[in-house]
Amino acid sequence: MRAVVCVPGGTELAELPDPVPTPDGVVVAVDACGLCGSDVHMVEHGRAVPGHVLGHEFAGRIAERGRDADRWRIGQPVAVNPLGGCGTCQSCRRHLPFRCPALPNLGLTAPGAYAEYVAVPQAQLVALPDEVEPELGAHAEPLAVALRAVRLGRPEPGEPAVVYGVGSVGLNVILALRLAGAGPIVAVGRSAGRRAAAEALGADVVLDSRVTSLARHAAEHGLAFGSGYECSAAVGALAETVAVLAPGGVAVQVALNSAPESLDARGLVGRGLTVVGSCAFDADDYAQAVAHLLAGRVDGAALVSERVSLAEVPETLVRLRHPGDLVRVLVRP
Repeated sequence: MRAVVCVPGGTELAELPDPVPTPDGVVVAVDACGLCGSDVHMVEHGRAVPGHVLGHEFAGRIAERGRDADRWRIGQPVAVNPLGGCGTCQSCRRHLPFRCPALPNLGLTAPGAYAEYVAVPQAQLVALPDEVEPELGAHAEPLAVALRAVRLGRPEPGEPAVVYGVGSVGLNVILALRLAGAGPIVAVGRSAGRRAAAEALGADVVLDSRVTSLARHAAEHGLAFGSGYECSAAVGALAETVAVLAPGGVAVQVALNSAPESLDARGLVGRGLTVVGSCAFDADDYAQAVAHLLAGRVDGAALVSERVSLAEVPETLVRLRHPGDLVRVLVRP
């Protein structure tokens, strides 16, 4: 099969052996996979293992099945939860399957979906209706990330919320906040194209952080936010988010910062604030994301800027280091 593999300094298209299903697994023919920012940065900063295949936001059709996976049909469309989990270890009991030491995570510690085919444990499949284009399932992973973050933020209906950073995850957080009934929603970003997408997806106010600070906007409009979601990894963004929370508010750190962040602990205590990290999701979050997409409550396709071939992935991963107006890019193998 053709796949995009990590090499020193980047990625390249290669020919690899076709994957073989385990007895309780299947092989999925990849229909679409999102190019995630975490993959972009992993390659950019040389953290990817040579020979590894990235790609964890994907869906496709069953191409082959193991002897114990007979409840799945060849050709059946499926969304794929990339995160495994034994279900019994401490991490799994705390709904953090990505930390489970027992099973690999597709595209992270096991071969992923920048490829024509992927071997997948059947427990990580979510069936899609036959009449649905499998690409819909590729939108579930970033939405599941956002649903987990918003669940941790505990927004109340009609309560102001702020989203700092309007990349793919931040935009999905806006969608998840709308589902939760929160608002008004203030989004903060730099890219003109992504700020326009934030407005189109339901943000009530969209700020260019280079022109208007979040603190200034909050002061001028008398806003105190019940929850804030830091999705940018920008230096100082978490502190800015915490500073505009209402007493008892929750700041959710979603982005993976490259440098330590300083916070005023006295302010956290005195105002009864909560700061929580949110990484990935569990199986329930993922299933809920698929359900929202199937019901039409969320239009994941509205975030897609481009669809590219496998051969275009290496160059596109480089372009996404400085995305400009690009919001979300899918590879269609």
